[in-house]
Amino acid sequence: MSVNPIGPLSLAIEPLGTRPGARFALKYALIAGVLFAIYAFPFDLFGAKQDWLAGYLAGYARLAGGVLGWFEPGIVVTGAHIDGRFPMEIVRNCDAIEINILFLSAVLAFPAPWRRRLIALCVGLFALVLLNVLRICALYFVGVHAPDRFAIAHEQIFPLVLVVAAALAFLACATYLRGDAHEAA
Repeated sequence: MSVNPIGPLSLAIEPLGTRPGARFALKYALIAGVLFAIYAFPFDLFGAKQDWLAGYLAGYARLAGGVLGWFEPGIVVTGAHIDGRFPMEIVRNCDAIEINILFLSAVLAFPAPWRRRLIALCVGLFALVLLNVLRICALYFVGVHAPDRFAIAHEQIFPLVLVVAAALAFLACATYLRGDAHEAA
């Protein structure tokens, strides 16, 4: 006996992996889950060092300190510390890696040719890193000129700006990734 589902119920009966949107969502969740697990893995708990993370955060501090140095001649960067009129330390989560992981996962999961995905990743991640460096610089100046507003800018306003920017970057990339519909993935 065969059942011929009709209407929206037929979508519920189809295996998830056969619908393009569901396939994208599953790939996205898997990629993002793996990347978040790697980033959040408690290395110290298992005796492994996180030197790679310290270097990465120091790199962000050097980038932001370099930009700030154009406007603030007294900026000194030591490791992940930016010292000036408002001292800052770049720590985990200041690197906006969560936003980058969400963007990267969406681009990698998107059904498009690999060449297009790599170009979209390079351009999109560059834009997001640049935006985050500008965010860090803006936070410095908020700290200098309105220290009472630093917490709200740091914890509420700028994270939302980064999420919206990542979503818009992915939408722009999705348009590019669709490209020629006849091009092989």
